[in-house]
Amino acid sequence: MTDEPPAGPSTDTAARPYAFDPATALGWKNIGLDGLGCFLRAVEAVLLHRGYGAREVAQGLAAPLDLVRRGDWYGPMSEFGACTARWHLTGIGTGERQWPRIAALVTSGTPVVLMPDAHHWPGDEYEGKEHFHHHMVLAHRLDEDGLHLLDTDAPASEGFRRVIPVTEKLRRSCTRYAVLERVEHPVAHRPEELAARLVPGSVLSLAQDIAELRAFHARVWSGARLPLLLAKGMDVLVLGDIQPQLFVLGHALAGSDDRRTAEVSTACLEAAARAQKLGLLLLGLHRFRAEGVYAMAHEEVAMLAASLDVLLDAMCRYADAVRPRAAGDGTRLVHRLRGETHWCFGEDKPLPELSFG
Repeated sequence: MTDEPPAGPSTDTAARPYAFDPATALGWKNIGLDGLGCFLRAVEAVLLHRGYGAREVAQGLAAPLDLVRRGDWYGPMSEFGACTARWHLTGIGTGERQWPRIAALVTSGTPVVLMPDAHHWPGDEYEGKEHFHHHMVLAHRLDEDGLHLLDTDAPASEGFRRVIPVTEKLRRSCTRYAVLERVEHPVAHRPEELAARLVPGSVLSLAQDIAELRAFHARVWSGARLPLLLAKGMDVLVLGDIQPQLFVLGHALAGSDDRRTAEVSTACLEAAARAQKLGLLLLGLHRFRAEGVYAMAHEEVAMLAASLDVLLDAMCRYADAVRPRAAGDGTRLVHRLRGETHWCFGEDKPLPELSFG
């Protein structure tokens, strides 16, 4: 992270402590997962501390859409216009190796995003059971009371804050953490400027992603039993990546006087809301711990694809482009879900149970 404060009247960061504040956060209406996942809420808190407003956060995180990303990295998106998240990883059972560096960073005033090993994380539902990495928090202070955290799962009545005493279990949980680097000065752009830069580059990849979603819905899953861990990987993908990309782009383009830009913004936000419904439904079904219950979420995949169709049409009108022809058989999405499942749950065995029809 850079040591230089933002320019202008926002340099007094002492007046803006690290906080999860729904009143100033981007689109936080009911829960922390309104629009952004736990990782991006942590990133957002750092940007707000550095002088950003909600609009600058959206514009600083927005990028051309790539909802089912290519490549072999299945962790959270780490490259943004506003900053870069540099990840530091170690193996299961060796988190204590990273603790001295984490403690030094936080003590010096540099917050870190923790993605702890749930097996050692105090109070986690998987504590003592599974080595899952399924949640992230922002560690921003270390004192005699312990490690001070912002946590979307903490009670709202306590300001979404937790303090965890420094114990051997806490140190062992620190298998993954990220530091925000290259934090740019906050700048507000005109929505039309961002649209010209981001929308044309989204058209082809969005068409391809829609084809993958439809093939996954019709041929790969087809409403049959969905393995439990794969369903957990789906909620990570939908709430941690698909929804946030749509959400931040929609807000980044909001308020435009240009009709075509406004149409894209509206369609993005409507698609983000549809993605949230799918993700939250999956989260609700997890409590049953039965593979058969996920059939209830099957049609939500088709509804998400239909919402993305509306968005693609709006983007094509904006770019004055013919809708691209795109084919998909679901393999790219399955590959992505296999990676998400392995990244968060250390498990990719359920996926071969899905066969193409």
